[in-house]
Amino acid sequence: MKQDATRNAAYTVDCEDYVHVVQFNPFESGDSGNLIAYGGNNFVVIGTCTFQEEEADIEGIQYKTLRTFHHGVRVDGIAWSPETRLDSLPPVIKFCTSAADMKIRLFTSDLQDKNEYKVLEGHSDFINDLVFDPKEGQEIASVSDDHTCSLEWMR
Repeated sequence: MKQDATRNAAYTVDCEDYVHVVQFNPFESGDSGNLIAYGGNNFVVIGTCTFQEEEADIEGIQYKTLRTFHHGVRVDGIAWSPETRLDSLPPVIKFCTSAADMKIRLFTSDLQDKNEYKVLEGHSDFINDLVFDPKEGQEIASVSDDHTCSLEWMR
């Protein structure tokens, strides 16, 4: 992590390609760091950010990449599942993305051997936003330029 005075940002993370979207995990994940995801032309990177305010022995911010997921197309949106937990055995990383191909991808990983995704179709135009049900994370809602709000049930 480096300080960069020319960009008016406190800290920056170097990325290999263009980044189109970024999202902090708004849910408690059981770890002292904050989970963050960013997506580009054909990838999603999951990492943790730990700030000086959270850990006294850190100067500024500490960033660590946990996993890079191949996506295949440009990532336009990211939503975190409340089921994501770093303190479980094995850890559970669960999030979904919207993409330029008008599809939603649901990713599930244990950050080791299990790295799965499922493609959800249904929209016929650009997906503007998507979100997990904040209580149990079993539903995904998405809205699109096709003038629909879709609900996907994960049970």
